[in-house]
Amino acid sequence: MKANQLDNCRICGTLFFKDYTDYCLDCYKEIEDEFKLVNNFLKIEANRFADIQEVSESTTVSVKQIAEFIRDGRIYAEDFANLGYPCKHCGKVIKRQILCSDCFEDFSAKIDATLKNDKFLEETGRKRVRPKVNAQYWKIR
Repeated sequence: MKANQLDNCRICGTLFFKDYTDYCLDCYKEIEDEFKLVNNFLKIEANRFADIQEVSESTTVSVKQIAEFIRDGRIYAEDFANLGYPCKHCGKVIKRQILCSDCFEDFSAKIDATLKNDKFLEETGRKRVRPKVNAQYWKIR
C-alpha cells in the first residue's frame, strides 16, 4: 500500500491518510493509551496472575482489545500464567493464534478430507452431488 493513501479508520470511520496503521490519529492515540494502561497494570507483580477479564475490569480496556494486543505480539501472554483469550470456535483459553490446537487439528482434518474427496471426484470425472434445496424454503413471505 502506498503512503499517503486515503482510507477510512477501522474504528470510527473517519477518512485519513494511511501511512502505517489502519486507524486515524485520534483512534491510534487511544489504542496506544489503552496499551500503556494494560502494560503498566501487568508490570505490577501482584497483577501478573490476572486473567484477561480481571485485566479488562481493572484497566477499563475491552477484552477484545487486550486479545488484539496479545495476538499482535505486543503483550507476550506466555509470560503471564492466566492471561489468554478464548478460541474462536470452542472458547478454550489460548495464548496465540485464533483457534486452539484441538480445533485447528479438527478443521485441518476436515479440510484435508474435503480436498481428497474433491481430488478423487475430479480424477474419476464425477461431479459433487449437492443436496437439493427446497425452493419453498427460500421464498419471501
